[in-house]
Amino acid sequence: MIRAGAALIGAAALTILAAASPAAADPAGPADAAAEPHPVSYLIGRCYDPSQPVEERPERILYNCEGTGLMREMTWTQWDAEGARGTGIDESVECKPNCAEGPRLVNPIVVHAWNPRPADDDRCPADVQFYADITIAYPQGVPPWIVPGTTWDEGTDFVIIDGMPAVHFSDQKPFSCMPLGE
Repeated sequence: MIRAGAALIGAAALTILAAASPAAADPAGPADAAAEPHPVSYLIGRCYDPSQPVEERPERILYNCEGTGLMREMTWTQWDAEGARGTGIDESVECKPNCAEGPRLVNPIVVHAWNPRPADDDRCPADVQFYADITIAYPQGVPPWIVPGTTWDEGTDFVIIDGMPAVHFSDQKPFSCMPLGE
C-alpha cells in the first residue's frame, strides 16, 4: 500500500513539475505555432502564374512568357536564399524570319540565379521571393544572338561567365501576379 501511495505521489509530482516547466509557461506554445509565417519559397518567375502551385527546383521553366525560351530537364544543386544553381537544356526559338517560323535551338546550359526579392505586386504571395538576377551560360553551342559584350534590351546583357558565353537577366520580377492569359 505504501508503494502504491508513493507511486501516486511521484506521478502527481511529475505532473506538477511538467506544468511548471519553462516550456509549459512559454507563451509561444502550440496556439501561436499557427501564427508563425510560412517558410519563404524562391522562384525564377518572370512568367509566374498564381493559378499554378509554387514549385521550387522545377524541371521546366518558361523564361520568355510567349514560349520562345524554355529551360528543361533542369537538375538543381542549390535552391535557397543564397541563390539557385543548376544545369539542363535550353530550348529557344530563333525568331527569323519570325518567332512562329524560326527554328528551335537546343543547347546545354548552366544556370545561376540570385538576389531573391519579394514581388512589388500586392497580389503576389507574401511568402514567395523571385530571383532578380539570372544567368544562362552555354558550355557547348550558343544561340547566334548571344554575343558577349552586347545588350539585347535593358536588363538583358550578353556576358562571359567561367569562359562560357551567357545571357544575364537583371532586375527580374513577375510580369504580373494575375493568372497567365488573363
